[in-house]
Amino acid sequence: MRIDDACLVISDVDASDAYYSALGLERRMRNVRFADFVLGTGPRLAMWTRPSIAETVGPSYPAGAGQPFSLTLDLESEALERAGERRLLVDPDGFVLRLRDSADGIRRLSEIDLTVTDLDATTDFLLLLGFEVTDRVEGARVFSAGEVTLTLYEGATHLQSPLAQASELDLAPSTGHLMLAIELSTGEQVDELYRALLDRGLEASGPPAVFEWGARSTYFLDADGYIWEIYAWVETPR
Repeated sequence: MRIDDACLVISDVDASDAYYSALGLERRMRNVRFADFVLGTGPRLAMWTRPSIAETVGPSYPAGAGQPFSLTLDLESEALERAGERRLLVDPDGFVLRLRDSADGIRRLSEIDLTVTDLDATTDFLLLLGFEVTDRVEGARVFSAGEVTLTLYEGATHLQSPLAQASELDLAPSTGHLMLAIELSTGEQVDELYRALLDRGLEASGPPAVFEWGARSTYFLDADGYIWEIYAWVETPR
């Protein structure tokens, strides 16, 4: 299983677009509620305004504050020079972005670090989604998620984790939200996973439906307020 899109829930498209464009990222599309940037490989980095994503996700949209998280971008030397001496950035919505030199010169979203309240429960959830655990240490679990590494850190213990200490982990002080998207091959697979997640008691936005951009999608909220989009392309976007 792989993550195809990491989407920040933002307050202002103009501010986010300007901020990430200034880093030299290549915008793929933008409208009044959404923008996304393509990297050299792996997941896209997207931004979606809160009122719009809340309307799409519906009643299951998280009412409370989100958990701390951070993203790591591997960039080529030229892009790193634009950032100057900064390797730890905080964007207009308070989200933490760590910059790292790309060993092969290709831009990518390389790491996603999430704080969770129940490590075992979230691990079970990710296994159900189809992710594989690649490392287990006290207070943390590491998953392969395609071309990005997904790491869970348990609550307030995350800074004591050997993984956190080794990476000098910094997490967003904001209480904003993050959506992670998983692309499946067919609409039927979306329907099957939807039913399996409902059977586990997870809260969904509603039955899978075809949206105006051509994907059959449904949205789930996990126990920590992270939003998961499960989708498959089923027709040409309208």
